[in-house]
Amino acid sequence: MTDDVSGAHDRRLDGRGGSDDGHVGERGRAQPAAVPVLSWPVGAVAERLGVSTSTLRSWERRYGLGPTHRTGGNHRRYGPVDLQRVQLMVRLTAAGIPAQAAAENVTTMAPEEVARRLGSGGGAAAGIDATGERASDGDSLFGPARSVIPSDQATTDEGTVDAILSAARELDATGLVHLYRQTLRRLDFADAWSGVFVPSLRAIGERWGEGKLGIESEHLASELLQGELRGVVRANRFRVSGTPVLLGSADDEQHHLPLLAVEAELARHGVASLLLGPRVPVRALAQALDRARPPAIFIWASLRRLPTEPFWDLVDGLDWPLVVVIGGPGWPPEVTGTRGFATVVHASDLASAVSHIVPAAEA
Repeated sequence: MTDDVSGAHDRRLDGRGGSDDGHVGERGRAQPAAVPVLSWPVGAVAERLGVSTSTLRSWERRYGLGPTHRTGGNHRRYGPVDLQRVQLMVRLTAAGIPAQAAAENVTTMAPEEVARRLGSGGGAAAGIDATGERASDGDSLFGPARSVIPSDQATTDEGTVDAILSAARELDATGLVHLYRQTLRRLDFADAWSGVFVPSLRAIGERWGEGKLGIESEHLASELLQGELRGVVRANRFRVSGTPVLLGSADDEQHHLPLLAVEAELARHGVASLLLGPRVPVRALAQALDRARPPAIFIWASLRRLPTEPFWDLVDGLDWPLVVVIGGPGWPPEVTGTRGFATVVHASDLASAVSHIVPAAEA
């Protein structure tokens, strides 16, 4: 960052060399890093970033996040990289991320990563590719479905993902709940799910798969998030009406967080639903359909399904119009389309699932 900062910057070198990283003296003793051409005192940084000098000094004392250069007169100076780290710290804490969690991540980032996050123009959170693949246990969650988002929001979302990962590592239940709730207050639910919750759970799962995180961390993060998703449903319970749609997972499918996400987003749209949970046998599903006769049903499968399974015989035998929305990578593509009275569509993300269900429920 080379733009001017309020207050005069110090252009003097301290005579020990021109490297930002310092050097080793004649006797092998590490020497202080040289002051870069562009450097700023604490007061100038505080004025530019809108924080107090006491806050900056507190961050330096508690987290080691501060100026790394000193002049020949022993005055502290922030170099360009120091300034960028503090700027990112300010942005993350302003978004509600706890200072300790934000600092732990900011101080360990490479300078290139700090600059990228400050200048990010959008896209999914770090670690998630365009297809939303998860390295550890398959695509068990809806992938991100956002296009271009504001750079400030992208940076904040990535910081929140980092903070959730840190809280899960420390088994910090209070911190996780705070981060989940703060995210739900800050973002629309669909953006909170695709931009923060899914990348967080995937990152936790990947760390577990690599042996860098215990399974207890993944379970804690998942269980607490389930509680917050159900809280969204409860908060909208007086808005829902109409014949409920059914939500369930295929008969041997363990994952059901996507069901909770769909339930929460439908509640926000005023659509009632009955959540049948994971591992719904086809026979039980047939009975539920016959008794409830819903306008739509959502079925999740991350494990591979066959086009010849009994579920499709059930769909083909329906005698009333039904929109069947299937989600997850387990479904074969040839099963979509018109099947008797049913219309089968595949939803690649939360937004598309809800976009198919809501019109059917309101018809």
